Amino acid sequence: MGSWGKVAIAAAVGCLVLGAPGTGSAAGLSEQQRDAMLQQMIARPNDLDLAFEYAQASADAGDYEGAISALERMLIYAPNTPRIQFELGVLYYKLGAYDVARSYFEQVLANPSVPNDVAEQVRLYIQQLALAADPPPFSASIFSAIRWESNANFGPGSNTVTLNGIDFTLGDQSVGRSGWSALNIGTLHYSHDLKKQGDRLEFDFLAYSTIYFDDELSDIDLDFFEFTFGPSFNLKRISWDQTRLFVYGIGDLAYLGYDSYFYAPGAGVRLLSFSATQSVLDARIETRYRDFQDSSDLPTNSLRTGWQTRLGANYSYYFTPGFVMTTQAYVQREDADVSFYSDWEIALSLGFAWTFKNPVWNAQYPLTWQVGGGFIRRDYDDPDPTINIYESERDDTWWTRTALVIPVAETWSLVPQVEYRDQKSNYDLRTFDDLTTLLGVQKRF
Repeated sequence: MGSWGKVAIAAAVGCLVLGAPGTGSAAGLSEQQRDAMLQQMIARPNDLDLAFEYAQASADAGDYEGAISALERMLIYAPNTPRIQFELGVLYYKLGAYDVARSYFEQVLANPSVPNDVAEQVRLYIQQLALAADPPPFSASIFSAIRWESNANFGPGSNTVTLNGIDFTLGDQSVGRSGWSALNIGTLHYSHDLKKQGDRLEFDFLAYSTIYFDDELSDIDLDFFEFTFGPSFNLKRISWDQTRLFVYGIGDLAYLGYDSYFYAPGAGVRLLSFSATQSVLDARIETRYRDFQDSSDLPTNSLRTGWQTRLGANYSYYFTPGFVMTTQAYVQREDADVSFYSDWEIALSLGFAWTFKNPVWNAQYPLTWQVGGGFIRRDYDDPDPTINIYESERDDTWWTRTALVIPVAETWSLVPQVEYRDQKSNYDLRTFDDLTTLLGVQKRF
């Protein structure tokens, strides 16, 4: 769901008795009042209302163990009660005892009398447990697609452009060209448990390749590789549940037209949190030193060499287990050896993903429809003297995208996608639009 990596979700209780600290008649009780209530509960062990009130007061006070003890005692007098099982699952989840929490949640779902809204909340917790609480140590994916672009080289739509106030006519090689290409993207993740308060070593690898079938577009064939490696720390040690801090090194390598384009060592810090209700926050800052290489096609490419630093965040909110909204924002600074290649960039985007039952075939595997769009603004430091000696370049890019993920087996999916991108610029050479369609196959490991 976005280039900064995948978005997961943590769900919380909503309006049930233990779901919101500080609510209900037992909110705000002192320690002495809770002790008095405990004595009453011991004297009247079969008084379920009193036990619920004590459990709520304990949860509000952060005494999850006390609340669990009261609720488990209730199960002796009221076995197989979904309400009690649900509350116990939530409390064990908050304590980080995920196997016990999952057991209670599964007992709730196994009861046919559970209301749909409660079952939906339970599924959110189970989804969170699968994606965040106990992530697999190894995962990988391969995505291969055939792609058509109306403007593969992002060239201007007109042969006539203005350079320093003079009209020029471009050759056909310099304007936008349509083309077919093969797109391949591979990812790999490995996590090693350090056996120390939940800390891990994390390794990620990304490989991206696009090959155009038209020989006249072969100079924009792109191969890009990136790896990150470093520790991630469980922030539960500072009472920030379901949150991890990643510190990592970065290595990038890019080839354009099979010539070396740039390499970039760097570092990053990432915060990934599932602690908020039905939400996930993924924020990071990364910096790289991009060393661009000159080539026969790009003899001045090295002038782009410099630091690139980006600060950004993704936020996702799950309205239901099958409907999620994701928004992204970032600000980026690129420095270069020459100021007319240095720029500031800001971006905003918003998208939705809806997972629903396949109405045509293979209802075992639901479909996911994704739709989104965004805006990118780029302001360069100084004028490019070859284009306009008076004005610096300013680009505004709008884009929209939709895709349908069609599972055809447990780990295989077909993905048709359409994207439209429109860039306006005060430099004619940078003004273009592009329509992209692709059909891809995705395999998860």
